[in-house]
Amino acid sequence: CFHLPEDADVPIICFIGRLAYQKGLDILESVMPWLMAEDHSGVTGKVQIILMGTGEQKYADFLNTARGQYHGRVGVHVGFTPELEHKILAGADILLMPSRYEPCGLPQLYAQRYGTVPVVHGTGGLKDSVVQYDPFQNAGTGWKFDKADGDGLKYGLWNALNTYKHHKDAWQGLIQRCMAADFSWERSAQRYVEIFKWAKIDQPYISPIPF
Repeated sequence: CFHLPEDADVPIICFIGRLAYQKGLDILESVMPWLMAEDHSGVTGKVQIILMGTGEQKYADFLNTARGQYHGRVGVHVGFTPELEHKILAGADILLMPSRYEPCGLPQLYAQRYGTVPVVHGTGGLKDSVVQYDPFQNAGTGWKFDKADGDGLKYGLWNALNTYKHHKDAWQGLIQRCMAADFSWERSAQRYVEIFKWAKIDQPYISPIPF
């Protein structure tokens, strides 16, 4: 549906979400020229991007303009279906979520299950569900950037793309850890049980008023 050429050496970045200020579309727009231009280390430039969402017209216009400007490298669907969402997440290499705030967020959970590595603004549910990659400890499931702006997004994207292109073994480890992440209700329920057990063990800070 996106008519992008198949190339196993070119990473696919995807964005899926409501076309709104909250989701950081303007931040993505600000870094597009940088992302699509090839740098001296071969990290940026040779990428494909798939963008899907529905919402404000000015952001839909950005998506369509990007598709025309970077023909054959940017795929766009203005609209949304769960079926297409999951197909995109399963086929992409990197999920981008530069949301200014995100109480929970579902795409980063789905993406990790498919082995798609998230690059997110470290806020709300995104901060809680993505573990920052540490190349020295060979740990983590993605990249979080602290500030929702162009520099923060460049930091996350450059490191993800550099790892994808130049550190293949490390990238495979990221994929495996993403797919092994447990976001089930069983795990959440166990955490709640632990909290209640701790609450029963600890004495209250203030004794009840005697009657």
